[in-house]
Amino acid sequence: MNIQDYFASVERSLRSNPLIVRLENFLCIASNDFNGLLRCRAHFWDSSFLDIYETVSTEPGYPLRIHYAYTYIREHLVFRYDNAPHHPEVETYPHHKHIGPSEEVAPARPPTLSSVLAEIANYLR
Repeated sequence: MNIQDYFASVERSLRSNPLIVRLENFLCIASNDFNGLLRCRAHFWDSSFLDIYETVSTEPGYPLRIHYAYTYIREHLVFRYDNAPHHPEVETYPHHKHIGPSEEVAPARPPTLSSVLAEIANYLR
């Protein structure tokens, strides 16, 4: 899989999600055939939104997220998954989750974009 195929598959997945009403600033920058950056904001029907940030390598034959952040906002921060190396005390370091407006840090395994969207679907019920 090359990086353009990955970008196209993410865009198709987001555009076909019935909870998403609009994609904003969908940006894909390839640094070569197998590596790139994806950023966008997905708006949901209740005015909440998800900011998506991924740097990805498809060189191994599958998408490998080098860096990621998925930030879900409903008037204030609901959660953010990321792998920024700023919480070495967390057992899943560098992967972790910030929860609520106070951004309480919790251990978290690296989520997939589909698992993040499934978690958001629970808030939208």
